[in-house]
Amino acid sequence: MFKRSVWIVAVILLSTLLFAITTAQYKTQINVLIWTEFAKYISDYLPEFEKSTGIKVNLEAAITPDLPKLTKANISSEKSKYDLVTIDEPFIPEFAELLVPFDKWPNGKLYKKPDPKIFAPNAFEASFWNKVFSGMPFNVNIYIWITRKDLLKNPNYAAEFKQKYGYELSVTKTFKELRDTAEFFYNKGIYGFAPFTNINFQGTTAEAIFMFESFGTSPLTVINGKVKVTLDTKIAEEAITFYKELLKFAPPNKMEMAHDERIKVFNEGKVFTMFQWPLFVPQHEDPKTSKVAGNIIYSVPPIGPTKRAAIRGCWVLALPKASKNKEAAAEFAYWLVSKDVQSKLIPKGLIPVRADLLLNPEINKDRPWFRTVFESSRNAVARPRFPGYLEASKIIRENWYAGISGKISSKEAAERMKKELLDLVEKYEKRK
Repeated sequence: MFKRSVWIVAVILLSTLLFAITTAQYKTQINVLIWTEFAKYISDYLPEFEKSTGIKVNLEAAITPDLPKLTKANISSEKSKYDLVTIDEPFIPEFAELLVPFDKWPNGKLYKKPDPKIFAPNAFEASFWNKVFSGMPFNVNIYIWITRKDLLKNPNYAAEFKQKYGYELSVTKTFKELRDTAEFFYNKGIYGFAPFTNINFQGTTAEAIFMFESFGTSPLTVINGKVKVTLDTKIAEEAITFYKELLKFAPPNKMEMAHDERIKVFNEGKVFTMFQWPLFVPQHEDPKTSKVAGNIIYSVPPIGPTKRAAIRGCWVLALPKASKNKEAAAEFAYWLVSKDVQSKLIPKGLIPVRADLLLNPEINKDRPWFRTVFESSRNAVARPRFPGYLEASKIIRENWYAGISGKISSKEAAERMKKELLDLVEKYEKRK
């Protein structure tokens, strides 16, 4: 009798458990707008998510320039084609009013809503606008510095450098050291620095902001809920002039360099140091394509005259307010940032947003730059927070380029940039 009773209780408990699992599952589908690279990362694992949750995920992948266009065309306050969107952080201000603040996101039934404290420093701020967090970061991408280890270990270079400049040759810690080492190695037949200058790329805006922030000025700042032009033209002039000096020690195509050009020349062993987005580091560490694989030191960016700055480039997972399937969409987002899933996506190319993965000793053995990403995040700065980001970026990028290329003086470039930004902000305020 006792055994039969135990058996009956076991059956009841098992039935209850199975019922709970079944009822916890969703029977629905969600539409997700996602960056093409992320779609590649997660596609192999989607069946696993769909089976465990009952949520069918329809991915619509798009390249970076098309994502804000598709978001703008398909999301409004009344309706939304998508239940979850990935937004490049500079575009958060443009869409924030259409997005559910993160503190209002539903709790997951199967995956826990994460505490923002588990993320890399300042990563969650990528979604911040108008006093609220408008989403949740999926990755962390931020400026780190890469330097040739083999050149630093060369005893002849070390001795000559100390004799000329009066201090030890090492990873550049300050802008003065950046300039000195760039000059030194240029005179040894090695480009001292590889810039990002292609006027057609947003990366040139990022480079300008990196320099301005390091020197102590910001083109645009949110003050009391309003965007203000805060560019100090004297400081901006100094930053432009300094960058022009660095360009003396750069490759011949110095005014046309973007991602591909920079990766190529560094991998050929022709550059001493430069900034890099961690997304591209595996290309430098691939011995099949890189002569410097295994000979790179990763560090935080050098400190400027005023502060250390690292440009942040996170992608944000966001829930449109008009979505009819917020619970399922949030469940998918929580799955994407779970430790298990982010771990699986690292070999695919993801820079995880979770601190516990960036600082994991085992992971750091193969990817030492992950720890640098975490440390660099402490000094994260954003590109201009402005609903008309593309217009602001164009003004900054074009005037920066005109100044560093010598087409106009550094002073004129800074003053013209400020005037055009003032006109833009004024027009924006009138359109509101």
